[in-house]
Amino acid sequence: MNCNNKRKIEIGNVPDFWDRVCSEQLRFLGLDYDGTLAPFHVDPMQAKPLPGVLDILDALLKQNTTTVAIVSGRPAFEVSTLLNNLPVTIVGSHGFEMWHPANDSPVVINPSAEQKMGLEKAKGVALQQGYGEKLEYKVASIAMHTRGFPGQVASLMEESIFSAWTAIAIQHALECRRFNGGVEIRCAGRHKGDALSELLHLQPLGTFPVYVGDDDTDEDAFRTIHEMGVGIKVGSASSTTAAKGFLPDCEAVKKFLETWVSVTSTPGS
Repeated sequence: MNCNNKRKIEIGNVPDFWDRVCSEQLRFLGLDYDGTLAPFHVDPMQAKPLPGVLDILDALLKQNTTTVAIVSGRPAFEVSTLLNNLPVTIVGSHGFEMWHPANDSPVVINPSAEQKMGLEKAKGVALQQGYGEKLEYKVASIAMHTRGFPGQVASLMEESIFSAWTAIAIQHALECRRFNGGVEIRCAGRHKGDALSELLHLQPLGTFPVYVGDDDTDEDAFRTIHEMGVGIKVGSASSTTAAKGFLPDCEAVKKFLETWVSVTSTPGS
């Protein structure tokens, strides 16, 4: 392995990160999509990975030295489409979808009847407030996107729907959470950390897990691996987070992936 690569990108607050990656024989890398692999965009389907990222991920998958999974709040099919159908495990809808490359479609965990009723109520409230065109419907949640609106307008929209949806969530086993660019009401009882834990249980004992993400929903994943691995927050190093390390932005994530491929490569790979 090329562990002496002098072009390693530094991981904030974890100075020995690359030494740890190099020293481990078994590795797992979980990656959020939006705000991590791809910059945000007003049109979600135009939020594409930075140029070169798909090639780097493809090279990483072909090395077979790291198990890789994409863990997103998006529907799994959207993530697969945006990744040009790379043969990678995808966790979609905050853990309610699990799509392994060998399968034709994701395994879906459906909401309960009570939760479905609550989501229908949430949809009705949002439509009454005139937010229909900004809604995104998923397996176990509804998201309202405010990206593209002026800051004050977006804040007012988010406050209004967050208040209305929270009242519904309390009554229907749902939870309401903010994300970068909107608000989401989703089924309680399962999150990205749960899906990550299930994926890690499929790995050999002693696998070193790393998870990279930018959003509040990624905190569940950071907490899941906190004792056994390293969570890396994409964003400000002053953020309150369960992650141990930081990367400033998507461009830094690209350099992180380039470094990972470099230091974990073996002769002839």
